[in-house]
Amino acid sequence: MKKIISYSVSIAILIAASPAYAGGVVCADFGSQAEAQAYFDAKKAGYKRLDRDKDGVACEALR
Repeated sequence: MKKIISYSVSIAILIAASPAYAGGVVCADFGSQAEAQAYFDAKKAGYKRLDRDKDGVACEALR
């Protein structure tokens, strides 16, 4: 029983310590269009969401 509790606590800690779902990145997460573009160009997790019209320019509204 103690092992089950220990495993459950360990899993809960890992989940709480993990970063938010990276695919949820949005333009509001960036301070500038250039910063968003660098993230987009590096093809980091969730980068495709930053270019809604698929023209290769991320977060155009931040310009």
